[in-house]
Formats: sequence, C-alpha cells, structure tokens
Amino acid sequence: MSQRLTSRCLPTALVCLMGTLLFQAPVGAAQRDHSASERFPSAAAKHVEVDVGSLDVRLRTADLTQIEADVRLHIGGTGEEKAERWIENHTPSFTDSEDHLHITVEPAKTGFLGFGSLSASARLFLLTPGDIVPDITTTSGSILVHGDFPNARPLHLRSSTGDVDVTGAARSLDFRSSAGDARIEVIRPLESITARTASGDVSLTGGAQRARVDTASGRIWLENLSGDVEVSTSTAKITLSWDRLEPDAMVRVRSSSGRVQLIVPDGVRPRGSLTTTTGSVRSEFPGEVTEGGTTLRLAGDGPVFDVETASGEIQLTVGEAWD
Repeated sequence: MSQRLTSRCLPTALVCLMGTLLFQAPVGAAQRDHSASERFPSAAAKHVEVDVGSLDVRLRTADLTQIEADVRLHIGGTGEEKAERWIENHTPSFTDSEDHLHITVEPAKTGFLGFGSLSASARLFLLTPGDIVPDITTTSGSILVHGDFPNARPLHLRSSTGDVDVTGAARSLDFRSSAGDARIEVIRPLESITARTASGDVSLTGGAQRARVDTASGRIWLENLSGDVEVSTSTAKITLSWDRLEPDAMVRVRSSSGRVQLIVPDGVRPRGSLTTTTGSVRSEFPGEVTEGGTTLRLAGDGPVFDVETASGEIQLTVGEAWD
C-alpha cells in the first residue's frame, strides 16, 4: 500500500531530513592530522612575531638556547579535498633572520568548510628562551603565555575574539581585542599595562605602576596597583586596588552604569571629585557634597581622583576588593 506525505507530517519530515543533512558525516569523510617541528637560533632581544589567524598559540619560556616551534593540526568529518586544503591553509610559514623570527598564516586562506566539519583544531606551540621579545596576533585563536620576558617592552598580544591568558612577567604589556577576555597574572609589577577591547573583560593581578584600560562593556579588575590609572567602560563593573599610591598620582575613571570600587592603602588622603548623575557615592574619606548632591569633593591632599558615572555606584574605601 502506498503512503502519502500529508501536510500535517511535513514539518516533522523536514526536521528529520535537515538533521540528516546537517549532522551526518559526508560519504568518504576524511580525517587528517599534521605535525611539524622547526628549530631556530635565538639571541638576546630577538623579536618573535606571530600572526597566525585562527590558530591557538601556546608560548612558554624554558632554559634553552634556541627557539622551538611545533605545529599540530587536526581536521575530521569533512571531504578529503577540503581536509587537505584546510591543512594546507592552516600550516604556518617561518621566516628567520638574526634578530627576527616571523611566523605567519595568511588570513585569506582560512576559509569556511561548510556543513559536515565535525572537528578541527589548530595549535602552535612555542618554547623559547626568556630573553626574546614576543609579538603575537590571532583572529579567533586563543593565546596562552607562560614565562618571564624581561626584554618585552611591551609584550604585544592581539586577538579579535580569542581569549588571552598570561602568567609570568614582562617589562610592560599591550593587549588589544574586539571580544576576547584578558586574564593577566604577573609575578612582579609591570611598568605599564595598556588594554583596549570592545566587549572583553580585563583582569590583572600582580600589579602595574601605570595602567590604561578601555572597554565598551567588559569588566575591569586591576589589583596590586602602584600608580596612575585611567580606565573607562560602559556597563560593566570596575574594581581597582592599590598596594601603594603616592600623593602625586592621578586616577581617572569613566563609566555609564557599571559599579566602581576603588580600594586604597591605609594612610592615603585622596583629593579630587566623585561624581554621579543618578547613582550613589560612598566614601570612607572626608569631603564636601556639592552640585545638588551629585558630587563629593574630597578634602585630602594626596592623589587626585577624577571619577564620573551616569548611574553606577561609586565606592572609595580602605581595605580589600569584594567580588
């Protein structure tokens, strides 16, 4: 007996058909793995410039006299031709000279695979002496850095959407991103940190003598500071805490609706102003409320605080940060 597909059954049939097309691996699906190792001579303050698109980058310092680079690529669940092309397009090229090592992947080559790509990973592992100067850029690839880079002034880290994790030390650090988060933990204070991102969070522990951070909606959390700070965000929370803050220091904060918490060491006598339009101001330091109750003018003779929010709470305290 023949069966007809009624209009009542049509949506279910379409869902089943689409599920088969989207999630079933194509006939003749291929899996390809590629591993390669390169070794290069190193030198004090040699620049290692990495621009590798969607590859994840893992950089670690070691007791070595050379630079070791390992590439590991994997693609599975797509056609053989696409798999081969994907491997080719994600394999970095190396250009070495006495004072520069360039590692690159052309961004235009990392194309869309289409339906059927079930698994893909691309990573670049770098093991280097600590006296090099890294400069790392990705698009969607994450960046993980672990080590002490005393010649990095600054340590450049850039990614469009990939997250950045740093554990170690450098003279200074410059981070740029569209949507990636930055988590930075240093074993000694940076001379300076500069970070700019559209929606990513920026967190720093371990300190900096100077800090400048701008983000549209990302959260800013900076601990163990010891000098000037300039930060701005739109809607996220800002938390700043200092281990030391000299009388000539300058702190400038701008926020639309995020909460702002400022924690200073005991003995600091801040001056300047804390201003909000519709939010609230809480301060453990003496001052004069002016301009219809929207501004607190601090009465100290120490570092200058210039803090403004539209609707967020401002809190200036002595103590430790709360989450």
